[in-house]
Amino acid sequence: MKVLAIEDDAAQADLIRTALAHTQHQVEIVESGSLAIRRLRQATPDLLILERNLPDISGDDMLTWIRMRLGADIPVLVLVGRSSEDDVPKILDAGADDYVVTPVRCAELAARVAVLLRRAYSRVRWEAHRIELGDYVIDIRDRTVVLRGKQQILSPREFDLASHLFRHPGRVFARGELYRAVWGKALEPDSRTLDTHIYRLRQKLELSARHGIQLRCVYQHGYCLERVPVPADAFRGSFHESSHRSTIGPF
Repeated sequence: MKVLAIEDDAAQADLIRTALAHTQHQVEIVESGSLAIRRLRQATPDLLILERNLPDISGDDMLTWIRMRLGADIPVLVLVGRSSEDDVPKILDAGADDYVVTPVRCAELAARVAVLLRRAYSRVRWEAHRIELGDYVIDIRDRTVVLRGKQQILSPREFDLASHLFRHPGRVFARGELYRAVWGKALEPDSRTLDTHIYRLRQKLELSARHGIQLRCVYQHGYCLERVPVPADAFRGSFHESSHRSTIGPF
């Protein structure tokens, strides 16, 4: 997992590195809100650690930007000074998922990061080569996508794109980041290749609320595959059909 920490205090940054040193996470630390925004426009991490008192942008404003641009699914852990603990309800209401009081205690930080990542990403059922999400089953080994028992026909590149998105539900990918992950090279400024493949995936896989998954375009950023509640009337047709069948016949 990729963790981005926004922390301007060198001592706290060292504690964050120490706390996550023995995990398998890739940890990057930036020193200001402006640097964080620049980094987030290029790529989206799996979890954010946010210092509330930044030198250029307040942590509260940074949190608002994150939720507006990246959505509600990315976990955000806020670092709060002991003198600011009374503000915790406000921070959580603003969109933070959890908080840690500074100075950071390494064991506590590592544990809270693990809990947030598990809570955010363990809802995907998958084995070594199989992902189940919504009405979809993706088999990485056989390179197949099955929707409600019916295999969907995708080109090799479409499958690579679909499997990458399904591995990271709720994560917002910048266009260049997603293109590099699937095509293995930088995205040309005027290229529409990615957008064309996204359009085809939406059509071929019927990515919509009726199947519990949608592929969302994030304005001026990129794309996000996310879970959505299945509408109650999605099953209304089959229910009425079965009810109708049960009321006719020799009985």
